[in-house]
Amino acid sequence: MAGRIPRVENTNDKPLPEDVRAEAVEFALELVHGGFRSREEIVFNVLDHVEDVLPESEVTATVDRLWAARVAEQAGWPATTDVDRLLTAFEKLDVQGVVARADFACCRSCGLAEIGDEAGPGARGFVFFHQQDTVRAVAGGGLYLAYGALPGSPDDTAAVGREVVAALRAVGLPVEWDGSPDTRIHVEPLDWRARLPVG
Repeated sequence: MAGRIPRVENTNDKPLPEDVRAEAVEFALELVHGGFRSREEIVFNVLDHVEDVLPESEVTATVDRLWAARVAEQAGWPATTDVDRLLTAFEKLDVQGVVARADFACCRSCGLAEIGDEAGPGARGFVFFHQQDTVRAVAGGGLYLAYGALPGSPDDTAAVGREVVAALRAVGLPVEWDGSPDTRIHVEPLDWRARLPVG
């Protein structure tokens, strides 16, 4: 009777294919549930994340499966989700002179460096959450928001913070903030149900 084929040990510190596959699924799930990228963008991001170890056909099939499952889930969602409320608050802030961006930049440092480029004439301040914040929110950790006054604005950071908090509470979201300009605004609890982009 033939013995079982022993599992090959990973002696060169490179991830085994099954490890890469599991990581690809987890990463794809984060992006699908995040709700800010198209299927094509997610496939590209996952291939880049796993450094093309997996074939594109497999990654595409994985993303398509996760996407279809999320579409099916959306059918049972309420007409307005917490994420819908959040984006509504951001739209109102943007119109009122506070540049509001969702899933903006990869991290807080990059977001702070780039947010000024988004400001139009008359913009007084900004608020955003970055891609790592989105991942945390998808995992159930609530959402942290960065905010501040733009250069040349007479409004200070704390005043912008108060405006952001008021806009979030106006749409019914729970907000934690101690009023300090050194503390990020935290939206929690937050049921992260972001609708997938259409098309």
